[in-house]
Amino acid sequence: MQFPSLLIAGLLATFPLLAADVAIHDVQGPGAESPRAGQSISTTGVVTARRTNGFFLQAPDTEADADPLTSEGVFVFTSSMPPSSAAVGNRVRVTGTVLEYRPSSDPASPPLTEIAGNPGVTFLSLGTALPSPVVLSAADLSPSTPSGRLERCEGMRVRVDSLLVVAPTGGTVDEANGTAMSNGVFFGVLTGTPRPFREAGADAGIALPAGSPCCVPRFDGNPERLRVDSDGLIGVAALDVAAGSTLAGLVGPLDYAYRTYTLLPESVPAVSGASTARAVPHPRSGELTVGFLNLEYFFDATPSAAGPTLTPEAYETRLKKASLAIRTILRTPGVLAVAEVESLPVLQALAARISADALAAGGNDPRYAAFLEEGNDQSGIDVGFLVAPAVRVGSVVQEGKATTYLDPVAGTAATLNDRPPLVLAARATAPDGTEVPFTVVVNHLRSLTGVAEDSSTGRRVRAKRQAQAEYLAGLLSRLQAASPDVPLLAVGDFNAFDVSDGLVDVLGTVRGAPAPADQVVVNRSVDLVDPDLVDLGAVDAFLPPAERYSYVFDGNAQLIDHVLASRAAAARVTGLAAARLGADFPETWRGDPARVERLTDHDGLVVRLRLGAGIGSSPAPPQPDPLTPAPRRARVLEEMP
Repeated sequence: MQFPSLLIAGLLATFPLLAADVAIHDVQGPGAESPRAGQSISTTGVVTARRTNGFFLQAPDTEADADPLTSEGVFVFTSSMPPSSAAVGNRVRVTGTVLEYRPSSDPASPPLTEIAGNPGVTFLSLGTALPSPVVLSAADLSPSTPSGRLERCEGMRVRVDSLLVVAPTGGTVDEANGTAMSNGVFFGVLTGTPRPFREAGADAGIALPAGSPCCVPRFDGNPERLRVDSDGLIGVAALDVAAGSTLAGLVGPLDYAYRTYTLLPESVPAVSGASTARAVPHPRSGELTVGFLNLEYFFDATPSAAGPTLTPEAYETRLKKASLAIRTILRTPGVLAVAEVESLPVLQALAARISADALAAGGNDPRYAAFLEEGNDQSGIDVGFLVAPAVRVGSVVQEGKATTYLDPVAGTAATLNDRPPLVLAARATAPDGTEVPFTVVVNHLRSLTGVAEDSSTGRRVRAKRQAQAEYLAGLLSRLQAASPDVPLLAVGDFNAFDVSDGLVDVLGTVRGAPAPADQVVVNRSVDLVDPDLVDLGAVDAFLPPAERYSYVFDGNAQLIDHVLASRAAAARVTGLAAARLGADFPETWRGDPARVERLTDHDGLVVRLRLGAGIGSSPAPPQPDPLTPAPRRARVLEEMP
């Protein structure tokens, strides 16, 4: 009689009896984290969707509770392809451990509730109707709604009747072949919601470094954004869409990834409309145009020690697209400043290609002269100029190549300017025959990568960005003081927003209006420019708020390419326009030689300056938007031959 009881006890120790099933809404609970976290449970539900590493489980409509704050869905993490028993429409029992998942790369991220721990899946029945999707409303995604409102739908089927795409489908770029593979991910807002823009302040999701001042503003991340992973479910193809597209009838489970609620469509939705490339206005008689374009890793087919070596076909595509963009979208400005070009021979090859294509199309040959100086960037990219013959060049001088800053981590001097500023001193002829001197400084400052990290990397990045901003402010101040009546423009990829990011106020420092010391982490707040430079992109008459972007990141439109003007230059400005050719278009269009779009991930900027008498601002009307809302070596100009 002893033997059976001992055997049963041993079996129970190896295979413990299951407790009663726990309802999914009790697994989720009403808050951000499960009250059952860390517990082994079993639950039942209907499989609503499958991923390559798990599946979504949801209670049938008849088993939902009355609490609007508890979700009826949950993700079951199997780590590999889910078992065949977990087919869509099957009712199954899942046994596993409740886990609050945070990515190892972002341990401070809000969590996603999962059932994990090598879960067991038991088939119960098939052919169960899928639960009805929850229709998302503007209130669910409103910035004024308490954060975490969508927690109530985590893991559940949801529906968006109409979604406006505000950030195109991304992807992985193959630099050598000049192509890209879609990742299927884009961002949208409910139709009728204004486009989200990067606002002032440090990201709300990051911890400020120790010793930060009291009053650093916070950016809420624009919760109105909805991330869509179009091929996140097994059997659903990636959807490549441009900003401005409208998607109808999106249905699928609501996931959470990269600190953003993410909809995984069950099928490819209907798509209508889209943004298209849009050119800047033609210059008017008596106007000089100055443009800027980040060409994004513009390398050739010759092997080099740094950067990619393109195939001949890829290089041909890049030359063709760049020529088309500069001629038809930027309107061949008199001066075109560029960033991320490999070398002077590459820029000269681009100039020759523009000439050949212009003549072949029956147009005028811009006969650009190319100027580029090698800098310090380890990846081999530099800034340069293309200058038309109507502009008489006095000098092109690289500044600050040997300048250093104090690395706060190593405690030693380090190179400050990876891509040192290049200063063009030139003259343009007015309609009456007089020559108008002007100066253009092209810049490409240190990127934002790593700036928010509370680590040695973050300290170094913040210190370098601040030191670069102060160096450039000093350079521009000296140029302005030396020739206050000569129009001065600072253009380029500043890798800084038009508002302070709360960590380093790069643009404010450069133009002479730094953020107050208690509102920025690196709080030197030194005003090095007098009079202040004018940020032309912040002038509504030139670039209205809905147009104020040159780049799109994480679904947020942002202006990181800028045109700063001295007072003498601002007095001559008649307009500023964005050349829409990169930021709004899917990454896979990069390799299409028939498209001008996505030559680069940036848009260009072109400013128009009046050369003749009657100086004053006469801005062009705003254009429509489908989304609604080293020692100094330069000669002074007066000494030019």
